[in-house]
Amino acid sequence: MKTPLTQPAPRATEGAASQGASERQANAPVRLGAISYLNVAPVYDWLTHCSADDLAGVTLVDGVPAQMNRALEAGVVDISNVSSVAFGQHAREWALAPGLSVAAHGRVDSVLLFSWHADWRDLDGRSIALTDHSATSVELTRLLAEQRFGAHPRYVTTAPDLDTMLAQHDAALLIGDIALREGYLRREIAGRGRPYVFDLAREWQAWTGLPFVFAVWAIRGDRAEAVRAAGVVELLRESTARGLADLPRLAREAAARLGLPASLCADYLRLLDYALSERDLRGLRHFLELSIPDFRWDAVRLLECGAGS
Repeated sequence: MKTPLTQPAPRATEGAASQGASERQANAPVRLGAISYLNVAPVYDWLTHCSADDLAGVTLVDGVPAQMNRALEAGVVDISNVSSVAFGQHAREWALAPGLSVAAHGRVDSVLLFSWHADWRDLDGRSIALTDHSATSVELTRLLAEQRFGAHPRYVTTAPDLDTMLAQHDAALLIGDIALREGYLRREIAGRGRPYVFDLAREWQAWTGLPFVFAVWAIRGDRAEAVRAAGVVELLRESTARGLADLPRLAREAAARLGLPASLCADYLRLLDYALSERDLRGLRHFLELSIPDFRWDAVRLLECGAGS
């Protein structure tokens, strides 16, 4: 069963939330946030085609990444793919699902900075247009500019339209499918020619020697036992294994939807690591310690699953 998520539900009052909460939670199905972006297609494709019987006790809730961050915080979903920054900000309230992530061990092709300057240092005092679709990518841009290159640009959040962004600013951050498309086209922009393009995952690895984890799966602490009992992490892992085994089909479907070559979509999906390895965890820890002043890694709790977790 799939449920659309238009906006997170408002928080309940303390009294209303506590009344009968234990009984409701014990019997309620686990609500799994499901995102339809290309980078998580291998994770969710099989699950979205399962019958209600196959997903006994689990309800899929559709939404976009920014909605899912808020939905998990508000209790609208119990487990979801969330940005690394959102997880770091809620590490004391959320558990981390083991063996699940969206990470890159080099270039990623879908988180790109387009710039009129060949050197990041030349962005000092100039403006970077930022997308509002990813807090993690925005924070990565800031870290690279300020801590790696010593530049202190001005940041302006705008709609993700490359022509408009680069007509008004010195650089522009794009993520997701639109970044993948613009990076492939490498077209002339705003009558000024072709901008320089920086892949932020590649820039991070060149700086730190570590992979970059863009997103993880997180579980609300008050629903951790229900998620564990329903075997949701195992379902996600099985779905991911099936998706990775069927990449050519996923790439063909994405290519038709995005107007890109199927080979490009397949190559893109092969760049991504979904396993949250020990090395990924080191990269995640380093990023969160750099980007969140009060973050403490010892607050991170992994959800205990079955054997092999």
